[in-house]
Amino acid sequence: MRTEGSDAPVAVDRGLWMYGVVPAGLTPPGAVGVDGEPIEVVRAGEVAAVVSWMSLDRPPGRKAELLAYHGVLDVLARNGPVAPVRFGTVMADREAVVEFLEVQEGELAEVLALLEGRRQFNLRATYVEDAVLAEIVTLDPEIRDLHERTRDLPEDASYPDRVRLGELVVRGLEQRGAEDAALLLDTVLPRVVEHVDRTASNPSVVLDVALLVDESQGDELVHALEGLAEAVHERIRLELVGPMAPYDFAGAF
Repeated sequence: MRTEGSDAPVAVDRGLWMYGVVPAGLTPPGAVGVDGEPIEVVRAGEVAAVVSWMSLDRPPGRKAELLAYHGVLDVLARNGPVAPVRFGTVMADREAVVEFLEVQEGELAEVLALLEGRRQFNLRATYVEDAVLAEIVTLDPEIRDLHERTRDLPEDASYPDRVRLGELVVRGLEQRGAEDAALLLDTVLPRVVEHVDRTASNPSVVLDVALLVDESQGDELVHALEGLAEAVHERIRLELVGPMAPYDFAGAF
């Protein structure tokens, strides 16, 4: 067990902000974290935690801290595997960090082995609502009839029909969304190691997934999605963000 960093006495009003866990052999990049403090590496066996000192004069959670947290993790991810630690995790001192690592060393080492050579991308697909709603109205006779019937009537006079129309449109969007999501995944999944579905119950969102991708497959994934985006752009917008640290694939630490 070995720690790096200043051995100067630490005031009790400071703690160690934890960013992520990395292999013990990592040389920390020259980066700063929360409050502009330099990052340090605390080692225990085969794994190490990347940390920096922070003042405890307020609870963690400010936007600046979130940006620093993501910034450090994305720098680390460019240098090797990293398992992000839950945002806002603060330890009292280096001894507490070492205990955290020792208790979970085996599990952490397995996660880092899984993440070696892999990065996360986030893919979000949303409908161009006017285009898709026009499709639904055109293709569904009941929706088309209700749309025509209520178009020129006052809202009070057509309330039951408008409620029914809204229900049918939402159901149509959900059905179409499931079909379109499956088609998108047919393109994506052969090019990824693992995926996590984060799609919310919003019928205008076709797909929202985190993708774990081998670094060697990143360019191929981007190229395939560029072609797909061109093919569906009139009705679906695709947004791909990454590469980034594997926030959705590191477990709950």
